[in-house]
Amino acid sequence: MTETRHTHRTKQITQPEIMKLGRREQQFYLWYFIVHIPITVFIDSSVVIPPKWQLGAAQRVVNDHIAKQHDFLLSEKPEWLYWFVLLELVMQLPLFGYFVGKLWNLNQLQVNTDTKLKTWLRIYGWNASLTTLVCIIVIFQRGYIPYDVLRTSLTMTQKCQLASVYLPTFLIPLRLCLV
Repeated sequence: MTETRHTHRTKQITQPEIMKLGRREQQFYLWYFIVHIPITVFIDSSVVIPPKWQLGAAQRVVNDHIAKQHDFLLSEKPEWLYWFVLLELVMQLPLFGYFVGKLWNLNQLQVNTDTKLKTWLRIYGWNASLTTLVCIIVIFQRGYIPYDVLRTSLTMTQKCQLASVYLPTFLIPLRLCLV
């Protein structure tokens, strides 16, 4: 009698590895969230908060930005942008504080081990990148010179310049979708 030997190969199903944040990237996001807090409070909120309740200095910064970058979205304040910014104030702003608190201790790569933190970073990443993508699309679709009664269209160079102001708040959060 011959003995047949069966070799059993066990196939291990491996999940694709999620990208992790290194120390420098984690530190980058810490400072990104720290800087984003006053931007949200003083600039982005101008879409939602009536001018009489805004700081004069913040109004000047917003008006200067509108004039230099031809940011018709901040001057027009369309309703859809109002709701995006309201969501930013209600959801993202508290998350910025949470993220700063979590990322402050850079001795550990907390982002890679804290599942609750990873989940919230992904939620923020999807929300922020998608809302900014909508802004960029609208810039290219119908960008015009603010306060111009004729609504003169922005040149392609002006559209690219304005979109480049929005681009970091699309790309930086988008990366967080992959942690």
